[in-house]
Amino acid sequence: MTSRAATLRAFALTLVLILTIGLLTACSTGGGDDDGDDADTSTASPTATVPAPEGEETSNQPATETNEPVGQETNVSEDDANDDPIMIYDLDGDGQVDRAELFSLADLVEEVNPAVVTVINQQEFGGFFNQQGDPQTAGTGTGFFISEDGYLVTNYHVVEGSDELRVIFADGTEVDGELVGTDPLTDLAVIKVDGEVPGYVELGDSSELRPGERVIAIGSPLGAYSNTVTEGIVSGIGRRVSGTNAAIDNLIQHDAAINPGNSGGPLFTLDGKVVGVNTLVVRQSGNGISAEGLGFAIPSDTVLQVSQAIIEDGLVERPYLGITFQQISPTAAAALEIDVETGALVVEIQPGPAADAGVEVNDVITHINGDEVNEDNTLTDLLFEYEPGDTVELTVYRDSTGETLTLDVTLGTRPEGL
Repeated sequence: MTSRAATLRAFALTLVLILTIGLLTACSTGGGDDDGDDADTSTASPTATVPAPEGEETSNQPATETNEPVGQETNVSEDDANDDPIMIYDLDGDGQVDRAELFSLADLVEEVNPAVVTVINQQEFGGFFNQQGDPQTAGTGTGFFISEDGYLVTNYHVVEGSDELRVIFADGTEVDGELVGTDPLTDLAVIKVDGEVPGYVELGDSSELRPGERVIAIGSPLGAYSNTVTEGIVSGIGRRVSGTNAAIDNLIQHDAAINPGNSGGPLFTLDGKVVGVNTLVVRQSGNGISAEGLGFAIPSDTVLQVSQAIIEDGLVERPYLGITFQQISPTAAAALEIDVETGALVVEIQPGPAADAGVEVNDVITHINGDEVNEDNTLTDLLFEYEPGDTVELTVYRDSTGETLTLDVTLGTRPEGL
């Protein structure tokens, strides 16, 4: 029995060694011939390509597992060889995607994270515990650099009422910030810091966004967890949210988690470009029903226009019609029994350009200079293409008479604070 047990133990040990050798072979990558050729450097990851040694050509095919013997050529069709991985990053901004570029969200975050900062709103409060009136932290938010000159974008409501601004970089460095200007209508502000910045990011084209597209948000929730990263998808575009300081039209809806402190932070697509500035989250409807995953961001096309105006002029001069309006959709038009499907319904009119041109309450503005007013091109967005003093042609449907009118309006300048 002892001899038999020893034999069995020896057999078992031999079997383990054989299995171990076989396992190591299956996990190995590449192999070399006796003539000294370099081994294949491909890995078994479907979303990564390991560059070949310097001087050798890199394969355009993401590596995949194969059961073919080592040393044999794998047959791959030309179409398969040119298929791109799901995640592609063009972080050098040259319009071309190098297949050796970044292929993970972690790589993307590492690349853009230095441009994202925490913004501290400090205000002077008097009182028993603050006799000197020293600035105290009144709120925190997020911002991000859009140029190497030190200009960064955040929300208006992040900097509102500030006496001083502090900016904290991702590495913990803290510097003073100077408020360049604000635009309350779009809930945007621009801050300037002196000296070298740790990084900056590019604004993308928000008009190309589609529902279902993956996005990531970076921000400082609660002011305590700086540069927190969350992921989600675009849930909707062209949204309107009432009852906020933010632009209520044409917002991007997404489900990447955002919380107080995320305000002013960037919303990235997977090419590393900013397509939105996070501004608010809806957690409850008017009738008290709770909601989850309803985050909203100001589209980058609006951010670009506003930030450029602030940097160049210190403010945003907006054209002014002198009306309060409600954007209508086909559903709303049917409910209101209006014979047009899209447009801006005039609900209130003030003395000013529109009143002077003959616009009335309950009129529906359907076009500006021939451009249709709809959920994708709101009245606010279309007006922003013009300057105070420009004369535009409004196409107006008058529900009381069923007429369609053409009215020429000379735009005024939007009063400060509106």
